[in-house]
Amino acid sequence: MKAKVFNKILTSLSLLMILTACKGEFANEVIPAREMLRVLDGTIEIQSDVEETIVNVTADCHWKVDSLDSGDFGSNLTIRPREGVGDGVLVIGNDQNTTNADRTALIVLASDGGLRQKVTIRQTGKGDGINLSRGSFTFDTEPTEAQFLTISSNTQWKIEIPEGVNWVTLDKTSGESGESLIQIKAQPSSTDALRSTSLSVLYGESFNKVEEFTISQKGLTNLYLETVESVGRFESTGGETVIHVESNAQWFAFIPSSISWLHFDAELDSLTSEGTASRIGNGDLHIKCDENSTSRDRTTGVVIVAGSRSPKEVVVTMEQVRNGSILPLETSVSLSELSVSYDLANFLISVVSEEVVGDFGLVYSTNAHPTVSEGRKIVTGNGGLSSAMAYKLEGLETNTTYYVRAFVEKKSTQETLYSDELTVTTLAYSAMIGEVRSLYVGDTYADMRFSYVADEEIIDCGFVYSGTNETPTRENDTMVTIGHSGMGGNVMTTIADLEKSTTYYIRGYLLTKQGIIYSPNVVTIKTSKTSKEPGESSNPDPQF
Repeated sequence: MKAKVFNKILTSLSLLMILTACKGEFANEVIPAREMLRVLDGTIEIQSDVEETIVNVTADCHWKVDSLDSGDFGSNLTIRPREGVGDGVLVIGNDQNTTNADRTALIVLASDGGLRQKVTIRQTGKGDGINLSRGSFTFDTEPTEAQFLTISSNTQWKIEIPEGVNWVTLDKTSGESGESLIQIKAQPSSTDALRSTSLSVLYGESFNKVEEFTISQKGLTNLYLETVESVGRFESTGGETVIHVESNAQWFAFIPSSISWLHFDAELDSLTSEGTASRIGNGDLHIKCDENSTSRDRTTGVVIVAGSRSPKEVVVTMEQVRNGSILPLETSVSLSELSVSYDLANFLISVVSEEVVGDFGLVYSTNAHPTVSEGRKIVTGNGGLSSAMAYKLEGLETNTTYYVRAFVEKKSTQETLYSDELTVTTLAYSAMIGEVRSLYVGDTYADMRFSYVADEEIIDCGFVYSGTNETPTRENDTMVTIGHSGMGGNVMTTIADLEKSTTYYIRGYLLTKQGIIYSPNVVTIKTSKTSKEPGESSNPDPQF
């Protein structure tokens, strides 16, 4: 009887030990149930552009990272902390997945008592993607060194250079997946104005995706243009002559469109259009003069212009004597446009008369058909028989259309004669701002960046942001002013004093003489709940 009772007690104790035990590593061993260690989501799914993930650990014991198989992540996968006591979090760090394929990694946690927990990390693929190391490049007027662009891509790509842009050269304009280094060179500047172009990088299987970068070059600050003021008089039978020009820039020579008896030698001069020749640097113009079949001396000017921002011009007087025929006294006036800038326009006024004239000059207005009584009148000369002069009309409004005529007053009849009407439109100020990128987002701050180019120095630039307005402005929302002026470059700053775990809308701005220009995009960020550990940083290069 006692033996039976003793056997029952042993059986009960064995069953109690089994019921109070828990399974160890993946159900392969049994240990006493005195600890708890688990991760509720055994598989963590993250998107391709996520670089940090929080994993919650539930435990009542000491635990540590027992093993790590980083798989396709390689050395870019980090875990911190490596151990802990009780409930805690694992911070999984990784780079962005720029490949088309998903990638996985396996983490195993273990307690001192032998409990083990498996955590799988799976990050989705990005698809076709590309990253440009820089968004803008600026060259000096006489560049001596090349600049470099690094393209990182997981697909094929090609660069398209706009038609007519011959001052920029690239040593490579296409490539496959991987990292490519492109050498960019610029020819010496041939003008005094900033010149800029945007190059498109097409990528993807059918080249249907695009990124852009800009190349700009500063204009000449010591532009010069020198030539003679006159080459003497042609005989009535006509003839030829040469005008020698010296300059360090590209220059254009014009013969007024109203003059039909003077021509450039098309075989010797670089003609850009009818009545216009061009050179870069020193060169000669070859002029042909037709026979004068009238009884009037005739005068005009060959106008030579260099530069566009602050153009320099020289008018070379061209005269021809009459042939002695007797014709009634006549007077005429003509007007030719030489160049147009932001707030000025240059003209050539030509007066041809067989009698002494009175006042002559310009009339202009924003309305058509200006006259000396209905328009702004500028007297540029008085008296004489024939004359040709260049006149600079200043104080104009930018991006505005004006109607301009030359006039001359006949003394004999008190009649006012007008030239044909010219329509000119002043240039609009040009500035381009690139997209805003977020470089790093913390708990109470965000690092932001954009690039820009302009053809005049800007007044100010910076960022505007809001937690409620999806299109923030300088007038209505918070502004971070950089206090920067220039004609191009990168604008970077840290926006501080943000609220934790809050969504913000951010965009860049330029303050120019013509007004405010905003970035083409608005970046949406969300600050984190907790601060980062000292020494942590995000990749400073924009990612695709």
